Amino acid sequence: MGKSILQRLFGFLWDLSHQRKAESDGNERTKPCAVIGIPYSSDAAEETVEKEEESIMRSIAKYMVVFAAVAAAAFALSACGGGGGGGTTGATSAPVVSTGTMTKGSVIVNGIRFEDTAANIHPDDTGKVFLPSDLKDGMTVKVRGDINDDRVTGRALEIEVENEVRGTITAKGTDSLTVLGQTVFVDGGTVFANVANFAALAVGNAVEVHGQRDAAGAIRATRVELLAGPGVVVDEVRGVVANKTPGPAGTFTIGAALFAYDALTVIVDPPGGQTFADGALVEVHLDAGTNRANRIEIEDDEDAEFEPGEGEEFEVEGFVTGLVGSNFSVNGQAVSLKAGTRFEGGLPSDLANDVRVEAEGHMVGGVLVADKIKFKDSVRLESNATAASSSSVTVFGKTVFITGTTDTSGATLPITVGTGLRIRAFLNNDNTTFTATRIDTLSNPVAADQQILQGTVSSFNATARTLVIFGLTVDASGVPSNEVQNDDDQVITFDQFFGAITLNRTFVKARGSFGGSTLTASRIELE
Repeated sequence: MGKSILQRLFGFLWDLSHQRKAESDGNERTKPCAVIGIPYSSDAAEETVEKEEESIMRSIAKYMVVFAAVAAAAFALSACGGGGGGGTTGATSAPVVSTGTMTKGSVIVNGIRFEDTAANIHPDDTGKVFLPSDLKDGMTVKVRGDINDDRVTGRALEIEVENEVRGTITAKGTDSLTVLGQTVFVDGGTVFANVANFAALAVGNAVEVHGQRDAAGAIRATRVELLAGPGVVVDEVRGVVANKTPGPAGTFTIGAALFAYDALTVIVDPPGGQTFADGALVEVHLDAGTNRANRIEIEDDEDAEFEPGEGEEFEVEGFVTGLVGSNFSVNGQAVSLKAGTRFEGGLPSDLANDVRVEAEGHMVGGVLVADKIKFKDSVRLESNATAASSSSVTVFGKTVFITGTTDTSGATLPITVGTGLRIRAFLNNDNTTFTATRIDTLSNPVAADQQILQGTVSSFNATARTLVIFGLTVDASGVPSNEVQNDDDQVITFDQFFGAITLNRTFVKARGSFGGSTLTASRIELE
């Protein structure tokens, strides 16, 4: 009985804090980039969030006196033999390692909200000690913890922040930067911190960049933070070693940049682990303003606690590289598909190098055998351009940006109004515009009744048979019963279709004719 009372009280406080937190998390922190048209997020609203968190703590404090009294009574009952055994009915958890781009609240990585209040957050290489409040949107993190059986919540035990490069900007393009010889691309998903936007960055600025490497070795930035003036930056780059020449004084490359090492370079290369050689994932610390490495750390050895064990669940986010058949890598982790691998937000045929995915599965002999592949560029648009320029197109009344990382190999450029387009994209931080990861031009315009809209459902009305995707209404009231399908292409009923939808998580593909802000569907599918 004592356990039951305590569990209910903890549950109440948990629900109260997360209800208030959810309200504060609803504050969007986005503005449009005035120069290159790429939206961005900033940390300008952090003060508002902190005030909300203070309010949450005051609310919880009001109940602590009651909690203490009831807890004392509960423990007294337990001591007298009145207590029952067991834990929370139906609640189980399993160990998991997850790595990817986080969003705040507490720490959300790969769709799992990890409670971080009791986590050991590792200091970074500058010696900075992190508190939970220092974990920010767009940071790349590694998390070891537990995942609950609801698959969307968990508890973080260990957290490490992993920036990809820290140093001075030496060149700037329309949507790219060069930092320590590394090419850094920004897009509508990039969070900017301590600076208004991409346009406000300049050559000579010191920045810290988080993101993932694409197949060409460029960094696709998820966060770019402007650092304070000279003297506070520790030049650092993370990446895979290539072209290493023998020491004690030699060179190697990461990306397109050449680095040097010598007999005085400290190499953290524990016995039994990976060695400093081609193919090793390393963190390189440099003498300021030079390409000389004063310290080289083998990441897999340094971060052994974040290495998943045999059979353990592992989740990793990044770009597909080295795809051969059903085998590829994501952020340096070998991944293999199996017969039952489930694809979310796309099809197996969408899998290709430089496609950003989240791979979930279990470790077998050092390989992540994927139970699920989730496409991060899950937006699919097939329609005709109603406006077009070298940097964007408009379809379904929505702006789709074309960046330096957009694959246009299947497009005839320049794109003109009326051209039929097949677009793969992701929703930008402004929740209104998109960034294309791939655009293909079609040989003919898309037929009026064959336009395709795919994305997550934000609301629906099962009675009226309507749903909303990206602010556009999909009217499915006229869809024939044999054109309602699940994600296995099997015909299902309307009740089954709408019953399977989880708001802001379930992907739906709708085909039909578009006018105004409504797609009148002739076919709907769960994806």
